[in-house]
Amino acid sequence: AVVSTQSTGITQLEDLIDGADVVFLLTDTRESRWLPTLLCSAKCKLCINSALGFDTYLVMRHGVREEGDSLETPVIGASTISGSQLGCYFCNDVVAPGDSTKDRTLDQMCTVTRPGNAFVASSLAVELMVSILQHPLQARAPATLDLNDEGQDSCLGRVPHQIRGFLSHFSAVQPASHAFNKCTACCPEVISRYRDNKTEFLLEVFNTADYLEKVSGLADMLENTDFG
Repeated sequence: AVVSTQSTGITQLEDLIDGADVVFLLTDTRESRWLPTLLCSAKCKLCINSALGFDTYLVMRHGVREEGDSLETPVIGASTISGSQLGCYFCNDVVAPGDSTKDRTLDQMCTVTRPGNAFVASSLAVELMVSILQHPLQARAPATLDLNDEGQDSCLGRVPHQIRGFLSHFSAVQPASHAFNKCTACCPEVISRYRDNKTEFLLEVFNTADYLEKVSGLADMLENTDFG
């Protein structure tokens, strides 16, 4: 019964994403964003993610790689990152998604704790989508690391990879980061496993805590890393 319910939920989510032009991720926990992120990566859909902290927010667009695109090695010192090479929400992680709410106080959870924070982040997410769609390359629009470089702008202006805001001093920065070749949500091996097996692969992820880390290569990387 549990497997049947999970399979039905997966199918429903796949159908929703298949029918969407743009997917907005506005969920309360980190782990709840993993499956939609994977599905958007595998289906080459534009995904815009908004995440909230106690006095911070993050709005970011995920990179969109078509099936024939390869994941390139980051170039040190590059001033731009191609839209197909931009990282997703999970690309900076070195562990698989887990229970992000267990044993945490309210201000440590990714949830709505400041009344205006959600509206600021969601408004920026919509405006980011508009700028992306007005760019000649749309979802493949590059992100610049040089705030003075206007050569990559759309007709509406900048098309950043990320907008990270801080309510404590009412400011924001626009970092950009390359996709991680061992990301648990968008690396080539994870996407390939999903495309090949779909429901079977996802059920294994749900039922085996370290499966994603093994598939993505994170487990091997951590095992061979000298933390001393």
